[in-house]
Amino acid sequence: MTENNILKKITIANNLKHFEIKEIFELGGFEFSSSQIKAFMAGSQNKNYEKLSEEQFEGFLNGFILYSRGPVDEPTLLPRTIESFIIGLIESGNTGAIEEIRCLIEDVNDEIGTAD
Repeated sequence: MTENNILKKITIANNLKHFEIKEIFELGGFEFSSSQIKAFMAGSQNKNYEKLSEEQFEGFLNGFILYSRGPVDEPTLLPRTIESFIIGLIESGNTGAIEEIRCLIEDVNDEIGTAD
């Protein structure tokens, strides 16, 4: 399996949009245009196909870690994957899940308040 195939599988499994893929590469130290991102995602038979190097793929994976969990030195930041998930729930109108998240946050706040 090539780096391009793995990249496609990761992006599909995580429902990443092209602008998110671009941001992940930037977090990993690479700046690509939208057309380059599309070329990485194209099939090998496509005339616009561009092979992803091992170094570029490693940069994507490193960026994906930062994108998913947030920077280690800033633990107060909400990881983007959680933020994106919550936004997806809101956009889909899943009020039950949003209410459950709200209750969990209240429970945590209550626990923090009693620990002080």
